[in-house]
Amino acid sequence: MEYVTLNDGHKMPILGLGVYLVPESRTVDVVKTALNDGYRLIDTAEYYHNEKEVGQAVRESGIPRNEIFVTTKMPPQANYQEAAKRIDESLAALDIDYIDLMLIHWPGRNNVETYRALEDAQKAGKVCSIGLSSFYGSEYQQILDECDVVPVIDQNETHVFRQQKEFQQVLKSHGTELEAWSPFAEGKKNIFKNEILAKIAQKHNKTVAQVILRFLIQRGIIVIPKSVHKERIAENIDVFDFELDSEDMAKIDSMNEERSVFGW
Repeated sequence: MEYVTLNDGHKMPILGLGVYLVPESRTVDVVKTALNDGYRLIDTAEYYHNEKEVGQAVRESGIPRNEIFVTTKMPPQANYQEAAKRIDESLAALDIDYIDLMLIHWPGRNNVETYRALEDAQKAGKVCSIGLSSFYGSEYQQILDECDVVPVIDQNETHVFRQQKEFQQVLKSHGTELEAWSPFAEGKKNIFKNEILAKIAQKHNKTVAQVILRFLIQRGIIVIPKSVHKERIAENIDVFDFELDSEDMAKIDSMNEERSVFGW
């Protein structure tokens, strides 16, 4: 596993398991499978309704707590008090002593008050690192201008069709890392049968999915692919034994359309 050192000094695995849309009934087994395969980053959220099961899997894994990096997210709240309450609720649901990284899941009307609650939770030791998800431009800048702690992460839609190159540089200039949600673009645009990716995959004796993840990792982007299938979970972490060359990277660069595949 490779790690990224965040601006607060904590180390975060560059690859993890996302559990969006993983049913509660399957979450414990899916997370345990991933942990057994070497995953050390698990990404959940209040909105996913499986924080409790993620926490259970972490506690039952037999792996020391300090070796597992757990991310969760909360929606933007109306005020500081509501945000503080939501943080405590997530911590109680996970039941894992502390949260490694907590994000505001998407921008709302009172991002600053929500973020200040995260800052105070960090000071109290409830949360180790804090950040954002789906924040761009002025929304990200507002947090920089009006809050004290620079976000360690901004988690955004990032994949071969939306490579976020300029925004990654903006984030980097402030000390914020880019994390990719939906690194496979949810399979849209027939991504797994794309001719460019297929040829590169064949060249390295890897799958298209592995090439996509490797491309993002080589750009220093944290990735959290999602799967409930044992074979895919194992496949997605098997990306640290090869490297894309400059020609490969340039070909994938050419696929960038810098538009959301979700119509946003």
